[in-house]
Amino acid sequence: MATLCENVGADVIKLAKAIGLDNRIGSKFLHPGPGYGGSCFPKDTLALLRMAQENGSGVRIVEAAIEVNAAQKARMIRKIRDAVGGNEAGKIIGVLGLTFKPETDDMRDAPSLTILPALFEKGAKIKVHDPQGMKEARRYLPSGVIYMENPYQVCEGADVLVLMTEWNQYRALDLKKIKSLMRGTVFVDLRNVYEPGEMKTLGFAFFGVGRSG
Repeated sequence: MATLCENVGADVIKLAKAIGLDNRIGSKFLHPGPGYGGSCFPKDTLALLRMAQENGSGVRIVEAAIEVNAAQKARMIRKIRDAVGGNEAGKIIGVLGLTFKPETDDMRDAPSLTILPALFEKGAKIKVHDPQGMKEARRYLPSGVIYMENPYQVCEGADVLVLMTEWNQYRALDLKKIKSLMRGTVFVDLRNVYEPGEMKTLGFAFFGVGRSG
């Protein structure tokens, strides 16, 4: 739905609020992002699909969910690449958040493990920060990824800043300071933490998920 909203000029946040008004659905798990990860959902959906295949049963909805999740991560790579002009080679990409969700150091199937290596392989210089996940991330990410002690160090000289995980400390950043530290103006918010209008007023070229501006 986020992709559809981008293509037709709608706002997925408003759509999610409307869908969540239906009590049969609720509003807790309607937040768009770069794809799901963690230790449970990826493993459990694959196990269910395998069980169904081995027993001659169709679970097309589960199969589609797995395919869409993989496609969403690939779409986030394209979104970041397009935001920097179609070629990330030689660009400095700052990344805020590595874990699949906040308040954990769990890197299992985190979207960052798919997105960042793809950008790194094409010649991007990647600087990252995560409040809890950096030690674990070193086991999985390319050795050339640079780990910073705080979010503002990530922003220094960056051509683009990518918010990957919605940690609370990233919700109250000094945006004017970030703007002054960056070399470029591109801010890619994969968790829709910030409002497009506010970011554009501050001078950022802002890209969210399922939001046209």
